[in-house]
Amino acid sequence: MDALVKSRLDAIFNGKKVPPLDFVEQFEFTANVKKEDGLGLELKHLMVVSITYNSPCQGQIKVGDVLLSLNGTPITGQDKMGKLIQTIFNGQLTTKMSVKVMRLKRRIPRPSTFPPLYKHEGYTNDTLVLYNLKGYFHLGLDIKELDGKLIVCDFVENSLADITFSLGEAILDVDGEKTSTCTSFNDRVRKSLEIRNYCLVTVEVPSTDPLKNLLRNQITKAVKDVGRINKLPLDAATYAAEGVAIFKKCCDGPLKSAYVGDKHGNRTSENASRLKMEDKVKETDVPTGWNSRLFVRLPPAKTLESETLPQ
Repeated sequence: MDALVKSRLDAIFNGKKVPPLDFVEQFEFTANVKKEDGLGLELKHLMVVSITYNSPCQGQIKVGDVLLSLNGTPITGQDKMGKLIQTIFNGQLTTKMSVKVMRLKRRIPRPSTFPPLYKHEGYTNDTLVLYNLKGYFHLGLDIKELDGKLIVCDFVENSLADITFSLGEAILDVDGEKTSTCTSFNDRVRKSLEIRNYCLVTVEVPSTDPLKNLLRNQITKAVKDVGRINKLPLDAATYAAEGVAIFKKCCDGPLKSAYVGDKHGNRTSENASRLKMEDKVKETDVPTGWNSRLFVRLPPAKTLESETLPQ
């Protein structure tokens, strides 16, 4: 592990209680970068905290990654990164850029020192690493007690929970200690993060389609009566604000929303007729941002070629 990686870890964790070095991975990729767009990354002390929709790094970099170098040149500080990028472009409008990043592992094998787990039929287990990155992210985790289990029901986009958990995972223990309530989970996580800046969370997730559907229905029922705030991405919010400003400038009367409802999404009679199609769609209360493994994988669509028997 080179000195640059060690210095980044020291900066992230304030020079103490640094996670083991085998929790760290390094990746390098090449991106075609336009000068007008840049890398499309929002950084905080060189850690990626959000990625724009049109970033040339999409699919190759993740929120939580830490930049190490560009085109082989180490990045010594975020304040010096702009000058380095200008040097790489050298007057060109587009260039290929080699980006090297450091990534903290999110999943590891369960330590042999932990108590053995009883594995339920139809479920698989994972051990997640939850890091103390409170200087960079909010936890943003919504867990609920469903049928005696702690289930991940929702999380804030680009939060610590978003980069660690998947929706639908059942939390079994923290650092080998069983947790069955939200309070015990919070207390155990807080204690571990204070001691060593990370904790290991063992989760259980269904591996069969019937169990996945059952859990999805449980989560849907648990969250459907709770008001949900759907935030616009920063890019979309900017364009929306510009559009609203133009309408206000050009229109004499006040703007009228096409959809009128309270903060919990209850429809008024005025708009009920416009949303008849939505009434026919099942699971409208399931969060659209699911990154979970709960979706049932459908078989490939039938085609004339696939259905034609060989002669």
